[in-house]
Amino acid sequence: MSLLLPTPTMTSRPAPAAGRRASPFRAVAGVLAMAGALLAAPAFAQGPRYLEAPPAPGTGPRSADPGMVPAEKAVKDKRYDDAVEGFDRVLAANPRNAQARFQRAWALAQAGREDDAIKAFSEMAQDFPELPEPHNNLALLYAKRGDLKRAEAELLAALDSRPDYAIAYSNLGDVYRRLAEQAYAQAVKRNPKDTRAAAALQQVRPAAAAPAPASAPAAR
Repeated sequence: MSLLLPTPTMTSRPAPAAGRRASPFRAVAGVLAMAGALLAAPAFAQGPRYLEAPPAPGTGPRSADPGMVPAEKAVKDKRYDDAVEGFDRVLAANPRNAQARFQRAWALAQAGREDDAIKAFSEMAQDFPELPEPHNNLALLYAKRGDLKRAEAELLAALDSRPDYAIAYSNLGDVYRRLAEQAYAQAVKRNPKDTRAAAALQQVRPAAAAPAPASAPAAR
């Protein structure tokens, strides 16, 4: 599964109150109920996705720290190592700056430092449990490595923190499609006469075999 890493995303919607938080399994019920329809639907040339960047992080207004300006310019100029250093300076003064932490983690991923990016997103997910975005980005990094079960777990965690987080449903559907392809391929390998599995494999395989999109999908 080939993934692009477009611009980082943080949304500004507040997380639901803990007492009203939905179970991730309840949130995914609709996805599972549509599994049959998914196999009959047209295949799309996409893998799990990021969204474009909105103007503010999920925890509140845009950071006013002046150090964000040169760090974000470095991101825009694709000078990702410089960006990481800039965000480090911001975080040295304010470790709770969610915007800086998110963009720093994303810059690490863009710089090819995926292990560091996974560590940074994981720590952010622990420190900001109300945000779905760190889990979504972790899922994409795991999916890029082919670790679909971890990707699934992170997307379920994203939906646990915000049951209406639409992009997580979309990404989860893509992960389930890839898992379905693997399962049907194993069924056909072990029993070439299994015509039902062979037909289902042809339905899901184009989505994984098609080339990745040239650019990130548009923001919501």
